[in-house]
Amino acid sequence: MAVVGERSRYVGVDLTNGHVTDAVIESVEQDNPSAKITRFPGYAKVEAIEKLVINRETVEEALGEEWDTEDLQLIVTSYYGFIREWDDDQIIIQWDNV
Repeated sequence: MAVVGERSRYVGVDLTNGHVTDAVIESVEQDNPSAKITRFPGYAKVEAIEKLVINRETVEEALGEEWDTEDLQLIVTSYYGFIREWDDDQIIIQWDNV
């Protein structure tokens, strides 16, 4: 776990509300058991300590149709952490040792 002083370092994304966001959140909760989801009017904050993984296959299962990881750009309003990997199958946002 990445720790700064006494605080944990979170990574995450803010997503506009909608059915794709609901599928991404369901996927994140399945693939990242310690993820924290906070819903606000108009958007949702999805965060995890140190590392957040979004798997295309899990999103597709929740969505009930094909989903391209590039489409995440359509619902992300901001993110925090480094995008460590972004390919056709997976998106990983994490803190490197900085």
